[in-house]
Formats: sequence, structure tokens, C-alpha cells
Amino acid sequence: METDDGRPELTVSGQATRASLPTDRARRTKWVTLVVAAAAIGLALVGSLFVRQQRGTDQVAPRQPAPTDAPSALPWLSAMVARDGTSVTVYAGTSVQCKQLVQPGAAITGQDGGQVVVAVKARVLSAADCTRSGSAVPVALSLPEPLGDRVLRDAASAELPPTYFARDLPDLGSDKRWSPHPGEWDSTNEGWYQGYNGPEGLQLIVSAGRTAEVRRPASGTAVAIGAHDGVITGAAERSWTLWWAVGEVTYSLRLTPAEGTTVSLTQFKREVSRLTWS
Repeated sequence: METDDGRPELTVSGQATRASLPTDRARRTKWVTLVVAAAAIGLALVGSLFVRQQRGTDQVAPRQPAPTDAPSALPWLSAMVARDGTSVTVYAGTSVQCKQLVQPGAAITGQDGGQVVVAVKARVLSAADCTRSGSAVPVALSLPEPLGDRVLRDAASAELPPTYFARDLPDLGSDKRWSPHPGEWDSTNEGWYQGYNGPEGLQLIVSAGRTAEVRRPASGTAVAIGAHDGVITGAAERSWTLWWAVGEVTYSLRLTPAEGTTVSLTQFKREVSRLTWS
């Protein structure tokens, strides 16, 4: 059967419909249109994927850390040598107001039969709390062998800061009656200090300094302490202090009674005799 325009009529699912017979030009036009559309869609997909990847890269890429001050070489002011002779703590700091040492470290830069040269480096930054800045900072290091009779020299200043020895102090670390608490002193102070809380509210402060710089009373009560000769000064209602000198260094041990109590000279001597001396 033919339609009114002379084209054959096709039957689909039992229904008659007019057949569409496109020409060759129409087919080519339709094919080109499909290709262009497909290319446009492909370019759009690729562009979208690139943008997403770029955004993802921007999100996960870590930010470069801000530049920081490089460690500086600093002079140190004093040193404490432990009883083993190899563990050394040097004390450094900065006199610049509201500055603090960050990540301080100490290292041996040279040594021979007469000396060990120690260098301290740290970053000097603004302190988070200015009221807590300006204190001496302990920096520990270990010597490959005991210091012995050698001296410790500061690499920054080429000087010989005062060196103190735990062997010249009573061994309070082995006495369980006394509990140490950290001492703080100015970063410009060449001395050394350590506090202890004891029985019945007693307090001890052990200190060391150059003999030429220590203000020691001219007279007192003589007493023997281990291999050293000491002198006791003070009063029962305030405190008693034991002084002794080793070479160019003067050490002291001050005992303060609990508030509202007193300690007699006899009691103080008894406490001193109970300590372990080298």
C-alpha cells in the first residue's frame, strides 16, 4: 500500500505508519552533527576532570613552612659535672629582654689532653611569657670519657667559665629524705643553685660560685665535712649556712626551718653529719 505522497507504508506492531527515508545528504548532516556533539561532550568531560584534579591538588598540597631563625652560637656561663665525670650540664641564656632559647643543644667541637671545647647553639625567639624569660637554661651533653683534670672551654667566647663538680657536694640524690626541686637564676649569673624539700618542712639550698665573687662571712663555727673543712654561719631563728671551698670555687649549703619553727646549731650539725660526703 502506498501513502498519498507515493511512499510505501510500513506496519509496526500491527499499526500502519508513514516510512521515513532520509536522503544521503540528510544522513551525512546527521552524522556530522553527532560527531561534533560527541567531541564537545568529550572536551567538556576532560576539562571538568582536569579542574577537579587541579582543585584536589590545591587542597592536599601542604603549605611550605614559614622561614625560621637559624640556630645561633651562644656563650655559656657555667657548667656542672656529674659524679660519673662524663655527664655535663652547661648553663646558657640570653640577656635580651623577652627573648627565650628554643631547642638549645651542646656539642664538643674539640678536645685534647688538657681541655674539652663545648659549643652551645639555639634559636633565640620572642618569649611567649616575658615574665618567665631571662633565666639560665640547662643544656646537657655527654663526654666520651671522664673529664678528669681537663678544663671546659666555651667555644663562643674561648674563655673558661666556672666549672662545678658534684663530687664536691653532698650526695643528696641518694638521700630519700630530701626531694629536689628545680632552681632558677638569671641567665647572666655564673653561679649554680639547687633546692631541696626535706622532713618537717626543712628546706635546703645548695649553691656554688667563684670564690672571688661569693660574699662569705669572715668568721663562723669551724666543722669538718668529708675531706673538706667548712665554716657555719647563721642563726637559729633564720637559717644556718655551711661554707666550704675547693680550689677557686666556694660551695654553700643553707638550711631554713619551717615557718614558725627554729633549728639549733646542734641540730644543724646533726643534719650535716647525716649527709653523704665524698
